[in-house]
Amino acid sequence: MMVMEDRAKFGIPLLDDALGGGVPRGSIILVEDEVGINTEHILVQFLSEGLRTGEYGYILSTEHLFSHYSPLFVPYNISEVTFETKRLVFLDAFTNPFGYAEGRPGTTGENIIRDITQPRLVTDQIRRSLLHVRSQPIRGVLDSLTTILLVSDSLKAPMAFLQHKIATDKEMGVVSILTLHHDVHETRIIQAVEHYCDGVISLGKRIQEEKEEEVLQIRKVPGVSLAELENTEFVFRPTPGHIELSPSI
Repeated sequence: MMVMEDRAKFGIPLLDDALGGGVPRGSIILVEDEVGINTEHILVQFLSEGLRTGEYGYILSTEHLFSHYSPLFVPYNISEVTFETKRLVFLDAFTNPFGYAEGRPGTTGENIIRDITQPRLVTDQIRRSLLHVRSQPIRGVLDSLTTILLVSDSLKAPMAFLQHKIATDKEMGVVSILTLHHDVHETRIIQAVEHYCDGVISLGKRIQEEKEEEVLQIRKVPGVSLAELENTEFVFRPTPGHIELSPSI
């Protein structure tokens, strides 16, 4: 029987060390990004590291088709067979309004989210899609929470979704990443979402020596004080199949 570590690693040494060895099981991490940042790379890295160590995973996408993510896994030697065997499940919350599915692995009717504004239905669908997983640990990705916020009439449904997902993840020991487009929302909404999440990682851009570069900053970690996070900003250089981090100057 596989022994489950108490933390889920990204497989990026500098990031895992800054997170105290990884993300505690049952935690939800918010990844905030800006327009133009290739956030998918860190999501695929997170899921691929879990698959490499014998875990299962899922992607719930409100913004892209399956065909957007599938090529990103190829450099990690993860093929569509992984989806066909349900080691990694794709949940389509993007095409439902049009009653359309690609017919690709993981986009059958059972894996289509019918109404993203119904939080309990969404979390129940996630649970049903993972019924085949027994004692193995699970990692999940929701890309993105921004869509749920934008299509909701008020904050009540998205906050209910977060509460229900937090409770479900803690019960199942799932480690989840939620993405949020930082430059789309008002500050009060971002703060409300950050309050619910166990950890917060931001991805942004800056000009350094007249060159633009992407920066990853850890802003909140379960069990780590703000004072300990002073030196957790890194230059973020994603390439297919690899993410390079270096200390920010």
